[in-house]
Amino acid sequence: MSSYTLRLAKQLAWLPLCLIGGCFPRNDSLWIFGAWHGRQFADNTSYLYRHVRDHEPSLRAVWLAHDQEVVQRVREEGGEAYLAYSVKGILLSLRARLFLVTHSAEDINAHASFGGQLINLTHGTPLKRLVQDARSSRLGAFTSVFDRYLRRALPGQRRPQQVLVASDVGRERMISAFGLPSDRVTALGYPRWNAFQENASTLLEQAGIDILAYDKVVLYAPTLRMQGKGGLDVSQGKRLKALLPWLEKHRVLLLIRGHTSLKMSGVQALIEENASICEAPVSLFPDVNALFPAVDVLITDYSSLMFDYACLNRPIILMAPDLDDYLNLDVGVYGDYLADAPGPVIESWEQLPEAWESLANKVHHQRLATFVARHAAMNDGRECERVTSHLRNSCRLEVANHA
Repeated sequence: MSSYTLRLAKQLAWLPLCLIGGCFPRNDSLWIFGAWHGRQFADNTSYLYRHVRDHEPSLRAVWLAHDQEVVQRVREEGGEAYLAYSVKGILLSLRARLFLVTHSAEDINAHASFGGQLINLTHGTPLKRLVQDARSSRLGAFTSVFDRYLRRALPGQRRPQQVLVASDVGRERMISAFGLPSDRVTALGYPRWNAFQENASTLLEQAGIDILAYDKVVLYAPTLRMQGKGGLDVSQGKRLKALLPWLEKHRVLLLIRGHTSLKMSGVQALIEENASICEAPVSLFPDVNALFPAVDVLITDYSSLMFDYACLNRPIILMAPDLDDYLNLDVGVYGDYLADAPGPVIESWEQLPEAWESLANKVHHQRLATFVARHAAMNDGRECERVTSHLRNSCRLEVANHA
């Protein structure tokens, strides 16, 4: 049984709890948070959680997870956290008004939260098509029918009451993806942009990665393929190894951080044998945005990280060795991949020196400026305050509508 099918089975088993959740009185001051299917303490909800916990004394912030290690991590920070389907997790979910997630109601208690407001803070401005816009085959020929007609009937897959995004571009895409009315999707900037205030050099040093010996730090961050079923040969045969002399000559440190669901291959031996290449895994750095202040150039493919990195107004290279397959066989992308690119688009490591030279000569300066204006205009350090204020108003409106 696939993990996706198993999750569907669990949702069905807990359905009776929805009947109770739908009629329980809700507390406007109790906000529940979760992320990444309950398996991480990360992303937009984690930063908003910390803000509410530390700066909003009239609100009670509770983190729910499906992993005891996540619960323990939140508690070690001084926060309140429980397993989503523990007795405490169920009781709190029956009382809370707001439920804040990065993916879906599966991030929290999908059943006891029924009757509250589900607010999706999302996990990035989408380049990859998602939800009902995406091509998918995870359930075989039945997938399209499930996504279009049956998905919303499951508590964990129900549509959110609101979606909060980073930009007007993200707003348009989320309206389409979720099939929501335009007034239920709001652009406020991302709480996770608070990560840019972190001391990235110290974070890397604590993990044994010394960046002071290098002139430039490049982060290579490829995203998943085939919804987690596909892999990527990061070394591209011998191309990355052939690039090593260039990295050493220019004193460039290459950090590699794959998506949590990407199966990377061909790179471990290079990491072990060469100081110019290091891995920055999700296990050590769950919030990649916290590393961005130490990164001089981002290389990615179809990841939403490029939209966050735009907040720093630094060069971005897109390396897409499988572009045709991704556009035509994978989930697909929004917009025009080549026309919307913020910098050079290459296919392989051997093209990196030429792309590097074009950045030095500011060939792509205007493309980057346009990209930053489209995706990072709301980056002002006040994202958490704006989101919190918006959510407070949402609670008031919800109460007024039911009065």
